[in-house]
Amino acid sequence: MASINGPGDCVSVDQLESRTPGFIAQSKGTLTKQRYEHATVFVDHYSRLSYVCLMKSLTGAETVEAKKHFERYCATHHVKVKHYHADNGRFADNLFMSAIRDSGQTISFCAAYAHFQNGIAEKMIRDLQEQARTQLLHAKARWPESISANLWPQALRCANAVRNANPTTSKSESPLERFTGVKVATQLRHHHTFGCPVYALDRKLQSGQSIPKWDSRARLGICLGPSPNHARSVSLAMDPHSGLVSPQFHVHHDDFFETAGGINPKTTSHWQSISGFKKPSSNSSQNNGVGNPNSTKLRGLPAEQTSEGDTHAPDESSVHPP
Repeated sequence: MASINGPGDCVSVDQLESRTPGFIAQSKGTLTKQRYEHATVFVDHYSRLSYVCLMKSLTGAETVEAKKHFERYCATHHVKVKHYHADNGRFADNLFMSAIRDSGQTISFCAAYAHFQNGIAEKMIRDLQEQARTQLLHAKARWPESISANLWPQALRCANAVRNANPTTSKSESPLERFTGVKVATQLRHHHTFGCPVYALDRKLQSGQSIPKWDSRARLGICLGPSPNHARSVSLAMDPHSGLVSPQFHVHHDDFFETAGGINPKTTSHWQSISGFKKPSSNSSQNNGVGNPNSTKLRGLPAEQTSEGDTHAPDESSVHPP
């Protein structure tokens, strides 16, 4: 294995599989019926920074694409990956090996059936899975109408973002600080409970327009964690009726789920039916606009325009580095 003197000198990589299909979030359009079922996790040995790339399948092409996404993220912090350490299998395929050679990198492998030799990546996957599961169980217990296990991709990335941003060493440095070499103070006020209700300012008010005096000033959303393509104060919010996701700054988070479910009819959710995770009921379709393209509830939360103009908010190419 390569000597480790700085970020990028050695990166462990491994993959996880989920039998529960994962939700693919979008900022506009009709919700896709495709699902996330896998993820590739990269861990820098020097800083212990981790990066999660969600995947629809474990093909060689998608694995190489995950490698490209990680290296683009590294490049934004002026880090170049020199060496990878991985299990055999998909990472020993000709396609991945060609990508390694084309990038001028090296790679080492574990012995057959010796996964403990890739313990850094294995341990990271276990830790992130446990944190994501805890977040999902807590949110589902508080707001069962809106939260399901199908949100595991967003919970996994939220757990990864929280871990990277908070100190984990005796020197009180976060993995992100060690990876970038820049002091990044932890801002606890920007961390919010995954899956909690959020209330986003009405789109007209955000754009400086006025609305009738007695109309509601906010719209309900579901917190899916911080947006990695914006300031740390920007959260990803999903419209519970349409399932559309957008980055929001003018929001108030109900971290204790005090306004969720039960006695508050505004907190009902239909994104699971629209996205195909469960069959829609006839009553909800008639009363709440599910399946009705003309319903105002299907327009989603107001989306802030990004410079790239991406259409899939939490997809790998738009909203969600770690």
